Amino acid sequence: MAVGDLTVAYSSYTVIINQFSNDSLPRSILGQASLDFSLSGAGIAEGPPVAQKKIWSVAAYATYTQCQNMLDLFYAWDAARALGTNSAQVSITDETFGSTITASGFFTTPPEITKVGTSDQYYLLSFGLTEV
Repeated sequence: MAVGDLTVAYSSYTVIINQFSNDSLPRSILGQASLDFSLSGAGIAEGPPVAQKKIWSVAAYATYTQCQNMLDLFYAWDAARALGTNSAQVSITDETFGSTITASGFFTTPPEITKVGTSDQYYLLSFGLTEV
């Protein structure tokens, strides 16, 4: 399991996740840069003139309360997003590996909750975020 927390916050809601469902870390890089070669063999870098954005594909075991808090957070964020406001950005603090990363993000996959086994103790909480 990954060491460290992934914290997602919006408005008055904060959800901390650290029981990831496998050994894969939830953070990766949205591949926006590429390298092409000219006819003479010179490398030509392409892509945006800014750092590549990060994406989070999260699947974690969570309690009922964590799941409910994530749904409340998502519904509040989605209501602001529906109004077309640029304030519809969640705050992300990623301490899962290496240096702490803080970013603003956008839900690209809404939260999905799956019951794990016959117990009501843990659920599988899945969602996706993209850095903005």
